[in-house]
Amino acid sequence: MKKIIFTLFIAISSINAVYALEGDAVAGKTKSATCAACHGATGISAIPNYPNLAGQNGAYITKQLNDFKAGNRVDPLMSAMAANLSEQDIADLTAYFSGLPRDGKVVVANDPGESTVAAPAGKVDIVASTPASAIYKGNVSAGKSKSATCSACHGADGNSLIPMYPNLAGQSANYLAKQLKEFKSGDRNNPVMAGMVAALNEEDMYDLAAFFAVQEAKPGTGEGSDIGKKLYFSGDAAKGVTACIACHGVNGKGMKQAGFPNLAGQSNDYLKTQLTMFRDGTRNNDSNGMMRNIAIKLSDDDIEELAKYMSSLK
Repeated sequence: MKKIIFTLFIAISSINAVYALEGDAVAGKTKSATCAACHGATGISAIPNYPNLAGQNGAYITKQLNDFKAGNRVDPLMSAMAANLSEQDIADLTAYFSGLPRDGKVVVANDPGESTVAAPAGKVDIVASTPASAIYKGNVSAGKSKSATCSACHGADGNSLIPMYPNLAGQSANYLAKQLKEFKSGDRNNPVMAGMVAALNEEDMYDLAAFFAVQEAKPGTGEGSDIGKKLYFSGDAAKGVTACIACHGVNGKGMKQAGFPNLAGQSNDYLKTQLTMFRDGTRNNDSNGMMRNIAIKLSDDDIEELAKYMSSLK
């Protein structure tokens, strides 16, 4: 019996040693962006039905991610999240989350004050600098200068007057920069945007993203829908549709650190078009196919009602 116990102790120690050697917490922090939507940027979840990961036992995190990936533990959202994770990804995420403090406290540096400049004719106030500049890779003031060509479709302050074009004001900078890069690479296909981004370099993209991210978004004007609201908050278990609230939040504001977009204030037309494109695969730049896996299960009526509700979010 003593020999068996000793052997088990050595085996467990070996597993822990491998985990410690393989897991890169710095890489895990970068890879954790998508996890933040449900589990919080510091591993402390703001949503009661999602667990805190900060300070969690490393072996447990690794096992759960492997089980979600293998299908031994079934959850529509986590199964999609874990599907494309490599062994290294899992080790890195484990190292990052298990090393976070359980109280979720982080230190944030202070930043200088904010100033605004008034747009011509006093129509809108356009933010030219931000007290949270450390959050953005881009320069807000430079982005303002570079945004002139964007205004025809998206408005001078990122609030579009044309329903078929998205509002950019208040959108996640991470998300905006990602979309610009993918329009240029062709990972997101749109003939108009492909032409617009062709001459942009990476710095331009970050500057534009920073500028639009700090503009004030106008509230939604959609008619709303009780059916759409139920889908948004509860999903549809019978169809395997995950609730939209998990990634886009109670008020549709998205998860900025995770790059999940702000839906509040978007037009019915735009939202309906994007859901339809995710469903038929003509838009396929979603992380791990998450949106496609959900949208493919939505009927035309589901999309119609969801778009009505989301476009009413303030």
